[in-house]
Parts: sequence; structure tokens; C-alpha cells
Amino acid sequence: MQGDYLTAEAHGPVLLVTLDRPEKLNAYDGPGLKALGAVWSRLDDDPALRVGVLTGAGGRAFCAGADVAAAAGGSFDDPPYPEVAEGLARKPVIAAIEGRCLGGGMMIATGCDLRIAGDTAEFGLPEARWNLPAQWLGALARQLLPAHVLELALLADERLPAARLYEMGWLNRVVPAGQALDEALRWADRLAALAPAALRAFKELVVKGTWMPPADALALGHRQAAALVAMHDTVEGGLAFAERRRPDFQDR
Repeated sequence: MQGDYLTAEAHGPVLLVTLDRPEKLNAYDGPGLKALGAVWSRLDDDPALRVGVLTGAGGRAFCAGADVAAAAGGSFDDPPYPEVAEGLARKPVIAAIEGRCLGGGMMIATGCDLRIAGDTAEFGLPEARWNLPAQWLGALARQLLPAHVLELALLADERLPAARLYEMGWLNRVVPAGQALDEALRWADRLAALAPAALRAFKELVVKGTWMPPADALALGHRQAAALVAMHDTVEGGLAFAERRRPDFQDR
């Protein structure tokens, strides 16, 4: 699958999505943002695909955010736009970040579940420099302490290194520059070998649990538990454990 803003290629059970506008530091226009929101239905709908990996082409940037010039030209005059910061897919998605990850680039990475960055990656929210909105910051505030979100949003003239975002707890791993995608693909292969229904359930519970009252989150967890233990894959997992072999999960 290929579009004007991104490419998507299946590598076995892993869907690799690449923001492919390197001459613009992978900044998105209106159609590009809609394409990004739409591509994840392929991951969710294809039973052969179990994990997504998202990266940026060119090495200079994961995504530099919205294309401000395109916005001035009316590229964003056709709403609604997907709320990508709230989650890209029901299945796990890993971000592989190199270079700049700014503004809306951080919005997109917020919608991923795991984030791996090269050690020279730079992060920032420059919106306040240009009086631009960042309506998605509530999603980031459910992943970081408020003081950390405000450090990014209010110090709009500063770019923070990957080490600082790792200290904040937003990055799961920092690797030598140029190795983020390889590491993300290794993680994706590990996830693809695990029980897919359990991964979806745990992601749903963690994401919704940040919104729900504790009693509702617990009730959701109990419903998930009942569904999981009734599955063929739970029997297969127990047999594989007893027989000391790798399980063959069928997602049923």
C-alpha cells in the first residue's frame, strides 16, 4: 500500500508504516493526516497482521508536525481529522523515532503504544511560538506528569533530547542513532509471537483505564478475563507451557 504521504508494507505479521515525505521532514498536510488515521484499519482488520511499526523516512525526522505552509494554503480546511493521539489501532503499535519529533509529530507518537528513539532524536512542542493549537495535549497528559507536559508546551523555543524524554518516562528505550527501526522491528517480532487477544485486551484496559473510574476499569478487566480463559489460545498456552514449547496462537 502506498499513498502521497506514507507507505505501508507487511513483513510477515508486522505492518511497517513509513511517513514518506522526507523533503518536508515528514510534516503532514490535511490529506496526509487523514491517510495516517486510515491506514491502521489494515492492521486491525487483517488477522495475519499482529503488530504495527511506525517510522519516518530519511533519518532527519520522525515527523516535524503539521506543514505550516500547507495550512496557510488551506490544506486543513476539510475536517474532521482523526484523533491520532488517542491511539492509532486496537493492536499494538511501536514508534521508531530518529531525528526531529516536533509538535504534531509528538501527537502521532503519543498515539503509539511503545516508543523507541535514537539518541540524537530531538523533541519539542513549538506551537506557542506561532500561536498554533495543540488540542491533543490532554492525551499526552495521560502519559506524562503535568509538569513534564508543561515543560514541553511552555518552553516552546527549546528542543529536548531523547535522554530527557526517557527520564520523563515517555520513551521506552533509547538506542544509538540509526538503530531505532531495527530495535522496533525486533520488539515487533517478539510481540507477534505472543497471544494476540491478550495483547489487545491489555492495551484496551490500560488505555481506557486512564479514563474510567476504578470500579469500571476493574469490571472491564473481569470481562476480559472471562473472555480470555474461554479461548482456544488459552488451552494452547497451557499445553505449550507444560510441553516446554513455543505456543501456536490462532487468535481464537
